Amino acid sequence: MLFPKFQGFVRTFVFICVGVFILQQFALRGPFGGQVYALELTRFFGLVPELFFQGMIYQPFTWIFLHGNFSHLLFNMFAFWMFGSLLEETWGTRRFIRFVVVTGYLTGVVVCLWGLLDPITFSLPTIGASGVIFAILMAISRLFPDQTVLLFFVFPIKMRYFAYLMIAIEFFALYDSNHHGISNIAHLSGAFVGYFYVSIQKNSRGGRGSDQDGGWFKNFRDRLHQRRMRKKLRVIYVDQSKRVH
Repeated sequence: MLFPKFQGFVRTFVFICVGVFILQQFALRGPFGGQVYALELTRFFGLVPELFFQGMIYQPFTWIFLHGNFSHLLFNMFAFWMFGSLLEETWGTRRFIRFVVVTGYLTGVVVCLWGLLDPITFSLPTIGASGVIFAILMAISRLFPDQTVLLFFVFPIKMRYFAYLMIAIEFFALYDSNHHGISNIAHLSGAFVGYFYVSIQKNSRGGRGSDQDGGWFKNFRDRLHQRRMRKKLRVIYVDQSKRVH
């Protein structure tokens, strides 16, 4: 099957992004809207490092739902559907939701830290689900490196090479980023976060189990408990000559 089923959290996420985009268009073109209202909406719910460091710590949660234009929305939602469906099917819905939330937020934090070095990134809003999509892309490339995808729907290429190619393109375009609220550094940050997220998750049955695995935190807690128990264990030698028969 060329296209995966449109279901689960993938469908919910797409519907949320479409709904938010409609709200953005209403703020821009509605009877009481305008450029100022649309910009304020983007600055309030998008990711602005300057505002994040001033206390708007919720922005790394909300920026992934906003998009700059219809083509931006369409491309991101298509990619989220195609790649996210495989990850949700592999991990289960709850674990996939956790992945999206964690990688989205951490990617936003990395973008904010980058903004301390880049005045453009620091003061302008960054929006879009592209960072999460790159995290998903990196996760799939690590879990299924030999999975074949069709580049431009024509050329077959292994997943690992496809991910490397996309990251290389982002590095090449890095110096022209974030002029329209879409940041190449966010894409690279998402790939970076996704790589290390899966590295940690691989401690739990190769990173492919369900939520019942317990995840990396459960493994860490179990190892800590085992160390404490080893300290409490004592070897007792029984004098066989004093045993009562």
